[in-house]
Amino acid sequence: MEGLAAQARVLLEKWGMAPTHASFIESIAKAIPILSILLTLIITLNGISTGTAPQPPALAQVRTDILNKINYERNQQGLVGIAPEIPLHDAAQQIAQGNADSGVEGTIPDPEGNLVVLQMHLPYAEANADTIIDRFLASPEHADLLLAKDYEAIGIGVAYKNDLSWVVVQFTEPALDSVES
Repeated sequence: MEGLAAQARVLLEKWGMAPTHASFIESIAKAIPILSILLTLIITLNGISTGTAPQPPALAQVRTDILNKINYERNQQGLVGIAPEIPLHDAAQQIAQGNADSGVEGTIPDPEGNLVVLQMHLPYAEANADTIIDRFLASPEHADLLLAKDYEAIGIGVAYKNDLSWVVVQFTEPALDSVES
């Protein structure tokens, strides 16, 4: 974790946002929109380089917007934003595509027992971050999951088929036997 923090400090200083220890989290919160756009670009380029078809730009942007909206809502509740994790992002995207292909929200394997998964489908025309997150927040069970405090990472998948968008948001929780918990 310290290595990641050191890399983040170097990047933030390069961008003119030299953080102190006290303002490091605040600086990261300011950098999240930039980082999420970069993540979207990396994921898109990764799809191209691995031979898988890249996601339509609109859906890639929806993924980024969902991340930003989740972190905004969490910050409004005094919670720390959650950083995306590329393998979790890729897994969420595969699940969303599987849901779109099958037409149902499937069960999600969780061999490590540390996943929290939110799923929904809605008309493609309504597939924007505000609508998606507002619908999750309108459900008390989903809102409690979305705003839980102990998440380590997030992955978001969005796919579409037959005028429907399929959304998967995955969070990882610390393992019960972890020294961090």
